[in-house]
Amino acid sequence: MESSLNKNWLQKIISLPPPHQFLLITIIFIGGIFFSSFLNFQIAIFIGLFIFLISAILGLSAILMQKRAIFFIYPLVFLLGFFYLQFYNFYQENHSSNYLNGTEQSQVSAIISDLPIYNNNVSFQVQLLAPFQGKALIKTRSYTTDFHYGDKILISGKFEQPQAYEDFDYRAYLAKDNVYSVIYYPEIKILAHHQGSWLKENLYRLKLSFQKQIDKIFSEPESGFLAGLLLGEKRTMDKDLQLALQRSGTTHLIALSGYNITIIIQAVSFLLIALGLARPQTFWAVVIFLIMFIMLTGASPSVVRAGIMGMILLLSNKLGKRYEARNALFCAALLMIILNPKIIRFDFGFQLSFAATLGLIYLMPFFGRLFKVDQASFLDWRKILATTLSAQIMVLPVLVLRFGSLPLISPLANVAIIIFIPATMLVGFLAVFLSFINLWLGHLIGFLGYLLLHFEIAMINFFGHWNFAALNFGDFREIVFWASVIIIFAFGIYLKKHELIKQEI
Repeated sequence: MESSLNKNWLQKIISLPPPHQFLLITIIFIGGIFFSSFLNFQIAIFIGLFIFLISAILGLSAILMQKRAIFFIYPLVFLLGFFYLQFYNFYQENHSSNYLNGTEQSQVSAIISDLPIYNNNVSFQVQLLAPFQGKALIKTRSYTTDFHYGDKILISGKFEQPQAYEDFDYRAYLAKDNVYSVIYYPEIKILAHHQGSWLKENLYRLKLSFQKQIDKIFSEPESGFLAGLLLGEKRTMDKDLQLALQRSGTTHLIALSGYNITIIIQAVSFLLIALGLARPQTFWAVVIFLIMFIMLTGASPSVVRAGIMGMILLLSNKLGKRYEARNALFCAALLMIILNPKIIRFDFGFQLSFAATLGLIYLMPFFGRLFKVDQASFLDWRKILATTLSAQIMVLPVLVLRFGSLPLISPLANVAIIIFIPATMLVGFLAVFLSFINLWLGHLIGFLGYLLLHFEIAMINFFGHWNFAALNFGDFREIVFWASVIIIFAFGIYLKKHELIKQEI
């Protein structure tokens, strides 16, 4: 009898929870990581052991009283996330270049591990080679030589710890990529080429070729804007246009979000089927294309999140299963956070992408009914307005905390611009693709793309330069951040209570 009773409670503890409880467990795990990100290792260990002791007492008490042991399971999941971040940080810092900071080093071998960024200067990340370890960021003069991904170089210079600015924690920003050292203007000698990943190098080469063809067909600022739409490339974009995008609330257009990825998936699928490829082969071809596209664009958080959700959508369609955007979103977030738990707090792109998608999932049904999106409207403005409000409300706290301002003109700007984006991406891609065959043909098709790009940029500048386009909160940004979080949370509770929002929260 006693053996049977113990077995029954063991099954209750280890049995897989229903889907909604699994979602809750995922959120608790992520919450443990987020809470732990505010603590150093020593304090985290003490607090973690204290939480474990309390939860163990509650769990054992529940078992002895023949109650559900969920009081023990949820804290354990929280602690799993809590300690996961701490040990991840501990491992990364102990295998980083931290120990070199503050010292002059000569003849340090390294390999350039990403695409160099050329502005007034050039900067790139390097992976140090034995007997050294870790990654470092190098900033040097752009006119000295050309650097490429995969170059093996010899460095002589001073390793420094990244400094935090007044309103920007630059050290945490680099640490999220496990970079703990910066080397300013070192002596650099290139030893060899093609020392990185063969696939990554060729994808980067393809990206640069694509970028060069864009520059041949279009002039600035149209070329920079199209590079943002197709490649998520913002490094060559005009600074005034970037500011106008931010003030008008249309930055998401060049972030390669789920919207852009969906257009790309549909276009590639249609092209492959039109070429006579069977649907089963189309599935694998699109999945491989997505993986390569994510690598080609630099694997930014918004692209990775959208790519994972896109692959889950393709898989659900192939298996004939219902696609749940909420489950796909949290699955994508969980995978990304397991690979790098620092992104949940220190990666703005991840935060923005996750919050916007969450808004589309939970708030879009309410705003869809409010604006009657099922009714026909000029340029589909009803759906665009509902979509914009759903996303913007959820990203509001993130925008306020990061920029200290809120784009007031965003809904109107998006209604005026976003309807033309799919056609712009399609025409722009065709123009660049055809330009590889014949540059004159690329210019011919590109003329229509130029008209679309020119109109969209004119609208972005028009809305972005209004005096009241953005509301600046200055030193009150943190107060506004917490106030907006509370208001959005209360709004969600109100909608759920009145059954105006999805119930699976």
